[in-house]
Amino acid sequence: MFFSTFALFIISKFVLQPLNKDPIMFGKNGNAPKPNASVNNSALEVCNIGLGTTINGTFKADSNIRLEGSIYGSVTCAGRIVMSKNAYIKGDIVCQNIVSEGKVEGDIVAKEKIHLQATAIVEGNLKYATLEIDSGAIFNGQAVSAKSNSAPKLEK
Repeated sequence: MFFSTFALFIISKFVLQPLNKDPIMFGKNGNAPKPNASVNNSALEVCNIGLGTTINGTFKADSNIRLEGSIYGSVTCAGRIVMSKNAYIKGDIVCQNIVSEGKVEGDIVAKEKIHLQATAIVEGNLKYATLEIDSGAIFNGQAVSAKSNSAPKLEK
């Protein structure tokens, strides 16, 4: 008897949330808490966009992105984008880092690094701090270092 009463007390006090309180995931005003802006890319959540998934329109992520599907529209990512060889983006990309095995038709602006692996195809301009292009990758466009003062602007 004592155990069941104690268990009900624990469940009602700590597991079940009273109805008159705001949900835990929201702040006092009903606003979701803001993520810490100083979190590094490896600590961010990952948004997985699977094979066979198509997104039409502007896509913005405050997380890293793992893309195996297709996006038709611009992509803004607070972290890192990893594209499989089946991945496809038709639109401009702004991110911290990108590693691509897939195809991009649009400009890429990476605040840190762009890495085009052997199966990658890019039809567009690149702006980067660091650029790595593996043998076999196809790139048609202009590559501009963000460190260059005389380079044309590709900012998005």
